[in-house]
Amino acid sequence: MEVYDAILSRRSIRRFTQQPVSRNTLEKLVNAARLAPSAANLQPMEYVIVDDKKICAQLFETIGWAAYLKPSWSPIKEERPTAYIVLLIRNKKNNYALRDVSLAAAHILLTAEEEQLGSCILCKIDKEKIKDILGIPDGMMVDSMIALGYKAEHPVIEELTDSVKYWRDGNEILHVPKRNLKDILHINTY
Repeated sequence: MEVYDAILSRRSIRRFTQQPVSRNTLEKLVNAARLAPSAANLQPMEYVIVDDKKICAQLFETIGWAAYLKPSWSPIKEERPTAYIVLLIRNKKNNYALRDVSLAAAHILLTAEEEQLGSCILCKIDKEKIKDILGIPDGMMVDSMIALGYKAEHPVIEELTDSVKYWRDGNEILHVPKRNLKDILHINTY
């Protein structure tokens, strides 16, 4: 799969089959993140791969899912992620660490798409509880977590008209509004 094709096809997935993701594939995703650009090459990122079912179940309880979906929604047990990658920042005083996290996460998401995996960046998480579950030392900060697994849904893009809120239709297909290219692109001047 070409990178641009991965960008076009990748959506946030919140429903997964229960087929396990291989450890080699998960390590490949972290390796892709490791090679992302890093401001001043400070490389403040570290990662925790979680593929143990019991620990995955514990992490699942720390997540706030899909805030736009009403009533309150989260995947049922048979649709939960089968793996997670927790993104950590080693030096909280690094003014560029959030850029590094974003670039690393993008590398993970695009590599996951190439591997036919679904992914979803999770920021509405209980970071302190995650630190406790995983035994993360005090000098490390949990930034976010990426849910992973094989896709059990295929969201579609809609042209953004009046709301950025995603929704599920009567067939449970997720629709995600995106701004039109002509509405955001300016050439040579605004």
